[in-house]
Amino acid sequence: MVTLREVLKHAETEGVAIGHFNVSDWVTLKAVFESASDRNVPVIVGVSESERHFLGVRKIAGMVKSLREEYDFPVFLNADHSHSLASAMEAAKAGFDSIVFDVSRLPLEENIRQTRTAVETLKAIRSEILVEARSATSAAVPRSTTPRTTCVRGSRLQLKRDSSSKKQKSTSWHLQSEICMECSRAW
Repeated sequence: MVTLREVLKHAETEGVAIGHFNVSDWVTLKAVFESASDRNVPVIVGVSESERHFLGVRKIAGMVKSLREEYDFPVFLNADHSHSLASAMEAAKAGFDSIVFDVSRLPLEENIRQTRTAVETLKAIRSEILVEARSATSAAVPRSTTPRTTCVRGSRLQLKRDSSSKKQKSTSWHLQSEICMECSRAW
């Protein structure tokens, strides 16, 4: 079975998108799966922390795994907006394919520190997992500050300027995580 990393790399090469749909029950999961299957396109199923709490982390992971294996179809599971390392770890241990680690309420430096720790911890649990550092934090950063990039176990973390910022003396920056193709091959 193809991996999420392979599907995303192929989509990037082909210039196409992979749909991501949040579900909160079996009926919605079935509808998302059947729609993707009918069109023969890969799909990502997202479940937020509250949806995981409602559905059960292992239960939703089991349902998606069952669909993937029974139909030999590329359906992937994303832990959408995990606000704590414990929540992200639970999803990784259950077999999620990707995790959005969101600590956007923290100050920028703490945000970066926790995101690095999360990537290292989650990759140690499941080396093939993709971690998106959806840590969009608005912080006053001097204009002269240039974006910083660091690689952590196959994911590139980079501070990027928010182009929608209208502040004059400061700018909003977002912590963005992408697959680092140079070092991800080793992982």
